Amino acid sequence: MKSKVSNSDIFDINKKTGAFILGKNRLDDYAMTFLNKYCSEALQKPMSLPVDDIIKKMELTVVEEQLSSNLDVFGCCLLLDSDIQVYDAKTNEYKDKFFKAGTIVIDPISAVMYGEGSKRNTLVHEMIHWDKDKAYFQILNIRNKRTAVKLYPIMCRQSEKYYQPSEGSKTKENEIRWLEWQAHRLTPRILMPYKTFKDKALELLGRGSMSCNDLVLEISEFFEVSRESSKYRLFEVGLEQNLKTFDDFERVFEDQLSKNEFVKLTPVEAYDLMEKSPDLSIWIGNGKFVFVDGYFVIANKKYVELRNGIPSLTPYAKRNKKKCVINIRVKNVRNNILKKGPKSALMKYDGIDERFYLFKPEDQTSLVKEPSVDELYEIFVDKLDDKKAREYELEKMLANPDKTLCECLWYSFKEKGWRLPEQFNEETELHKNYHTKIKNNSYNNMGKSLIWAICVGLKYPVRIIQKVFMKTGYNLQETVDPDRTYINIIELMPGINLRDFNSILRKKNMKELGSEIRN
Repeated sequence: MKSKVSNSDIFDINKKTGAFILGKNRLDDYAMTFLNKYCSEALQKPMSLPVDDIIKKMELTVVEEQLSSNLDVFGCCLLLDSDIQVYDAKTNEYKDKFFKAGTIVIDPISAVMYGEGSKRNTLVHEMIHWDKDKAYFQILNIRNKRTAVKLYPIMCRQSEKYYQPSEGSKTKENEIRWLEWQAHRLTPRILMPYKTFKDKALELLGRGSMSCNDLVLEISEFFEVSRESSKYRLFEVGLEQNLKTFDDFERVFEDQLSKNEFVKLTPVEAYDLMEKSPDLSIWIGNGKFVFVDGYFVIANKKYVELRNGIPSLTPYAKRNKKKCVINIRVKNVRNNILKKGPKSALMKYDGIDERFYLFKPEDQTSLVKEPSVDELYEIFVDKLDDKKAREYELEKMLANPDKTLCECLWYSFKEKGWRLPEQFNEETELHKNYHTKIKNNSYNNMGKSLIWAICVGLKYPVRIIQKVFMKTGYNLQETVDPDRTYINIIELMPGINLRDFNSILRKKNMKELGSEIRN
């Protein structure tokens, strides 16, 4: 008797709708089919996929447009001639813009923020849509143009990266979510084909004297993919057991080893959620929890550690989020939860996948009871003496009328390792010339916006920032924007970098720090 094929083993086309049906067990089969069609040499030997060459072969055009205000949207591929919404940062408005079918629109700011690996990932993601989903939208456009317009185009979103649609829903919206799910999971398999990727990984492991971190770094650089993507792929090709013998296995692969039961937030999303939830804001503000690595986590050394002076989740915390992380859940708008009106904070996403984040204080009772206030921030105890000594020296310099502002800042630059202008530019997004001026003690009359950009780049706490401004003679207006918002962000999100800081300002329609003097 012929055995029934499971949903995980299906590799087919719905002849009625043109929708591609692909089970999770057949993802590598499609990747092989795609590469045989467009770049068969990638199946013969390990290589960095020639993405630009494949784009030319597929006769696609790539253009750059900002697609979202919060950098959630990476790109999209026009499968039909149509308008799409692009974001105008100057007016903070979305507007329609026409593109021909066969155009890949990619967000240049997202590409810069997330790196070259992310850009290549987005381009391949959109190639996949062109290869497998074009017929679906052509048929849908003929049969039901109104529905096609409503659901089109498919946006490649950071927020949907690990989202899995419902298997029971038969709606068109859910059908499209499955097409996007396919593209998200097919992309790394095309960039890192099963056999050649595994061959390369085993070759590197065979050299000996290699850590997991070394392997991930080399393999991500070789295939020109993100470190995160290469780590997941190492597990997918069956090398987990090979890696377990290394001392740094749990630390490097802590995300892959932990169950993804909690929503990981961007700084913008976290700040937005805190503003909308009084309970959450109080919990963070009183020091019980701290925002670390995308999560609100109990501020205890068991769960948080300092890495290069920046708070990070411990491997234990990543494997035991239920014990220490506030549970932020994703819900679908189409559920009747909105009508029931729970006591929660909501943040809605744009696009066809309309979702919101749900925070319910009553679900966190076990977390808010512990630890006691006396136990908070034990994470900092081990390094407190050294940290205090450095800060005390800086505070003495700031209080000394014979020390200039530039001398104080240069002390911090040296402590941070910013001896080169490039390091200063990387952390502050300010022109390298300012680094030289500060080093030469020739720019003690710098503007307030520049001072703020440097303070955030140096990750100064609020009390140090207050002393810096006392040194300059500028008034720090703690109850008036923009100073009020700046201080609030730093207090709620200690250690936040300038890029994330500015992304919050952008969401709040405020000028980014240093935006007028960056060039």
